[in-house]
Order: sequence, then structure tokens, then C-alpha cells
Amino acid sequence: MSVNYVLQQVGYKVGLNPSDTGQRSVLLRFLNTAAKELYHISDMAGCLEEQYFKINSNQTISLPPYVGQIRAMRDAYGHKAIGLSQMRPRYNEFNWKDDWRNWRVKGTRTLQSDLTNQSQLILSVKNVETPNVVVNISGSTDGSSSVSETVVMYAPNVQTVNAYLDIQSLTKTTVCQNDVVLCDIDGNQISYIPNDRLKAEFQIVDISSAPWFPPNFNPLLGWVEVLFKRALPDYSLDNQEFPASGYDEVWVTKCLQLWFEEQKDISSATSAYSKAQQMLAQIHEDANRGTDDVISLTQHGHDKMGHRVGFGRDWRYAYRICGR
Repeated sequence: MSVNYVLQQVGYKVGLNPSDTGQRSVLLRFLNTAAKELYHISDMAGCLEEQYFKINSNQTISLPPYVGQIRAMRDAYGHKAIGLSQMRPRYNEFNWKDDWRNWRVKGTRTLQSDLTNQSQLILSVKNVETPNVVVNISGSTDGSSSVSETVVMYAPNVQTVNAYLDIQSLTKTTVCQNDVVLCDIDGNQISYIPNDRLKAEFQIVDISSAPWFPPNFNPLLGWVEVLFKRALPDYSLDNQEFPASGYDEVWVTKCLQLWFEEQKDISSATSAYSKAQQMLAQIHEDANRGTDDVISLTQHGHDKMGHRVGFGRDWRYAYRICGR
């Protein structure tokens, strides 16, 4: 089901008309908030995707906007797991144990690549839309730490008034039909806003500790398989879909919960919350009823080929040494 279905169901239950512009904006406010709360509850069936990414070591990369929270990674050549950490463990006294095979999440930023030619910028769209797409851009300039300007996309390519040293924010007012691409004065793409989102936001990952392999040794070297949760779009258009299928009624119930909360009807809000949780649990149980989700924690057979370090010849009888 689409956004239109959710708007119709919620509108019918609360007495609002999705066809009315003012009432539709109210419904969309509840719909987007409910989608975020629902999506963050769990990794619901169908929301995870996996994709191969070609990377080079010793650098910081920006992942595509559709990549949300990373869940797992492994290299394509050896199928060895790659760890994921926040920024802080790097500054431990002895670092962390998987320093060599580790990615560090450094947060999000507006630019997908650094701005090297600090001058006026060019915003472009594939087709001019009616009404025109309105873009807001903020950043630092020579003499100002932060300035903002509004650019109306009345043509396929529009140049900014200010010459920017860095970009802090790039947003647009509504979901549209075309991506808004930001390029430097030389035509190099440095950021973009997907048509189904309201701002440019890229997840930045430090892979400087990723293993390095000689080029052309194997076609799989340098490729990493990533399991991730697809990023949630900003909902505005009738034909937009939730990232996971089969959760439309849960989405409707979650919207009702937020509506009742704003109406100070705590009893109805609590009831809607409980119903949404129950429906969500039932869907999860049904989706996982026939799958194997058990992870083996036993020792791999290859680890038994050599003697363990630390116990000498009596490693099989370690309990004698350890007192167990």
C-alpha cells in the first residue's frame, strides 16, 4: 500500500480530508513522525538490503543517501567480517582488538566530497518543475562563518550568489520529481538531494584501517558486501511506499496513537500503541517462522589445526592450570 492509502485510512478515522491542502499537511505531519518511530523500533522484515561497494583503503568515504544504519559487513574475497565502531574507541590506550579490520562511523555531513575550488556553486535539475523547486543553501564564505541564500530552480542550472568555502546545509522545501545536484564551479558534483528527501545527508565512514591488497590480484579484492537498513524517505507524494511491505495497518495505528496523544486522549493513545506493538510482533513472528536465524558460536574447525597459545602441550587440560 502507498501513502495515499494511509492518508485515507487515518483521515477517515480522525475526520480529516486528505484532498484538502491544509488538512493534508496535518495528516502528513503525523504520517512522517509515525513512520520514523515505527521504523526505528526494529529491523522489520524487508527493510534490510545488501550491496557490494568498491572501496580503496586509507581514506574516508561517503555512503549513498539510501544507506541507513549499517548492520554487518564482510570482504567479498575472503568473507571475513569487518567490524564497525564509533569514533571514540580509536583513542583507547591500546586501541581496540580489531583495529585492522574496522570501519569507523564519523556521522553525517552535507557534502559527499570535499569542496576544493572554493567559489560560486551550481545547482542543477534534469527538468524544470511547476511550481519551481526552492532550494536553501547555507555555508561559510570569506569573512562570514555562516550565510544562507534561497535558490529558485527556474532553469536547469542556477548559480549561487555567494562564493562558498564550505557547505553546512542543503535543503529543499518539498518532495519533487527530480534530484537536485550541487556542483562546484568546475562542474564536479559535490552533493545532491534525492527527489524523495528534503535535505542532502551522507553517512561518513573512515576505512583507513581496512586491509590493503595489491591491485589486479583478484577481481573481488577491494569489494565489500554491506548489510544495511535502507534510509527512510520524507513522505509527501501519494505513490510513495514504506521501505518494508505489509506494515500499512501498523503505520495507520501508529498515526492514530500520535493523534490521540496530541488530543490529550491518553487512554486511546495507549490503546493504539499497544495494538501497534502487537501487530508488529505478529508480523515479525510470521515472517521468521520458517527461517534459520541461529548463529553458531562454536569453534571453527580451522582453529583446531594448531596448538593454542599459552598452555603448551597441555592445552587440552587447561582446567588443571586455570583451576577450573
